[in-house]
Parts: sequence; structure tokens; C-alpha cells
Amino acid sequence: MKFLIYGAGNTGHALSAYLASKNTDFTLFTRDPKKADLINQRGLDSEGAIQGHFSIKASADLAECLPKADIIIVMTAANAHRDAAQKMKPLLQNGQKILISNSNWGAFEFMQVLGNEIAAKNLTVAEMAAQLFVGSAPEPGKVTMNVKSSVYVAATDPAKTQPLLDELKPIFPQFAPASSIFETSLSSTNPLIHVPISIMNMARVQNAEHFLFYAEGTSKKSVDYILGIDNERVAVGKALGCHVDDVLTAINSFWEIKHDNLFDALTLNETYRKTVGPKSLSHRYFTEDIPYGIVPIAKIGKLFGVPTPFSDAILEFINLSMGGELELKAMQFSIEDFNT
Repeated sequence: MKFLIYGAGNTGHALSAYLASKNTDFTLFTRDPKKADLINQRGLDSEGAIQGHFSIKASADLAECLPKADIIIVMTAANAHRDAAQKMKPLLQNGQKILISNSNWGAFEFMQVLGNEIAAKNLTVAEMAAQLFVGSAPEPGKVTMNVKSSVYVAATDPAKTQPLLDELKPIFPQFAPASSIFETSLSSTNPLIHVPISIMNMARVQNAEHFLFYAEGTSKKSVDYILGIDNERVAVGKALGCHVDDVLTAINSFWEIKHDNLFDALTLNETYRKTVGPKSLSHRYFTEDIPYGIVPIAKIGKLFGVPTPFSDAILEFINLSMGGELELKAMQFSIEDFNT
């Protein structure tokens, strides 16, 4: 089984360390030839859950490495999913499997772009409900990372979910089946956590201050707002016929140490406590989590008559206060998207 990791950022580095530690055949793809050369020369030094130095293969030639892969794992931010699908489309081979990390409607967008190619080439397109890895790669070839204990996965064709998990189980025993890609995308907890905390620390963000996002930036009031959006997210999932775990249940499922309340789960987790806050509005907590996380809750809520006052209010604030500074291309939905 040969893997291609599409994206050599923080989590792409983390996945590389993980696969290398399991002696898996894989290539790390990056759009930057200089980064590929550096990684090939230096190898990969990993600290944290995976420790060691690994020799890995990196490439900036998608046409050369993608057709050879059995499984393609997409490790980009949500706002790059559509572009990734468009670049992959002419290169995909019969029977290949695509797994999108951290959902945020990634499988939905791949399905829109690939269209009939999925059936014609017998492709499997799936996504994780959350990022399996927490990683920081300060420079090419170096990463500090951790691994979650459980993450839901679903394919665009639900009949293909379990066969994919069975194939991946020897390498990824953390994966558990979800009912649909609507469940996996709505199960993403990052947006409802990142956005309220970021907004309530806006002075720190715009002043580019160094602060620990969870340990110093989380307040009881920000947690109250997170829980308000969380209730809306769970209600939207119910309207779609999906069970969506509440945010505390989801976070407790990721880690061995469990907490009784969300404030403790965010501020006492040793992995989260090391996370540094954003220093500009170009950070993915804004460019990814707002349009691909909060906006879908509000839009789908309107389609199905689910009240979303917390989501609506924070989006209105963002639009009025930062609309001129943030260019956000949000997901588009119609009622027909949920009737297929």
C-alpha cells in the first residue's frame, strides 16, 4: 500500500513522521520545490508522540507521484480543498482512495469537483471528522506532534466507509465509522472553539502579541459562547438525521485524560496548552474556520428551520467589524444537496 500525503505543512509533517515510524511507503507532496529539496536532504526530525529521525521522500511533481499512490491523504487547509481536487482530477487512476483530513466539507467539495469521475474510476472519497494529529513544523524537516486516540471517518458513498477503514486499520486503528460526510463535517469542533476565542482576543491578534491560545486566551465567557454555537451545531445535525457529539464529548474522545467541563478540557490539556494564538487575520482560525465551520451551521440552519442565533451573531460581528479586512469564500448549499 503506497500513500501520498498532499500538503507539507504542520500536519503533513506530523503524518509523515507517523507513517515513517510504521515503515510505510509514502511520498510527501509540496507545491514548493525548495521545501521538497530541503526535506529530501535533511530528512525529518520528530519530537513528541513520535520521536526520531526519518529519511523520507518529498516531491513537488504531482503528475509524477499522484498516479503511483493507492491512498491519497489531503492535509491542506479547508480553503485549499477545491483547488486540490481540481489539480488531482486529471491525474487520478482507477480505484484510488482519497482521504481528506479535518473535514470542513472537504469530501463535499471533492464530490462537487470530481463529479462523475468518482463512479467512472471507482474512486473512494472520504474525510475525517477531525484532525488526527496536532503538530507544529517550525521549518522543513522538523516537527513536534501528538496523536489523538479516536477520529470518525465517512465516505461520500457510505457503503465504502467500512471497507476503507478495514484496509487502513493496521496503520490507523484510531479511525471509527461515521454515518455520512454531513456527520463528519458537522462533527468538526475546531471552528466553534477557535472562532469565539479568537474574536474575544482580537486586540492580541491584531497587535501580533505572543499568547497561549487556550491556556491564556480562554475565558469562562468564551466557553459559554462556544457552548451556544455547539448546541446549534448539534441541532443542525439532528435536522439532517445525523448524530453529532457535543463538543466536550468529542474532545474527551480524542485524549486519554477526560474532563468534566469544557473550560478544563481546553485549558488543562497539555497538548492544547502549548498552542500559540494567531498573530493576524490571515490565520486559518479566520480564513478556514469561519467560512467552512461557522457559516455552514448558519446556512444549513436556515435551510432546515433551525435557529442559530449564536452563529448568526458572531458572523454579523465579523462582517461589520472586519468585513473589509477578511476575504472569506464560504461554502454554498442548497436543499438539494441534502436530498441525494
